[in-house]
Amino acid sequence: MEKIEIVFKSDGNFRPSETLPDLRSAAEALFFPMKMCGFLDESDNMHLCPQEERKQPCPHVLEDKTVSEAEYRRTLERERKASLRVFFTHAGISVYLT
Repeated sequence: MEKIEIVFKSDGNFRPSETLPDLRSAAEALFFPMKMCGFLDESDNMHLCPQEERKQPCPHVLEDKTVSEAEYRRTLERERKASLRVFFTHAGISVYLT
């Protein structure tokens, strides 16, 4: 899977949005016609888990309650055909696209 990091720098007081809907829109606009198939919020240890959607236990959460990015990435590659990870450094959020 290819990874692209998006970094915003400002010499003033303005900050970009950190909300998932805004970041999803930005990623999908930049890499149209790709669509979001998953996300990982590293600051809140949240992710869109295909197994939990099927009412199965999540295999991505480690003992320390963090999400294994490598395991999650492999799941999205296998089950959702993800091929691009767009990482927004200012928010600590990755949007996975297919």
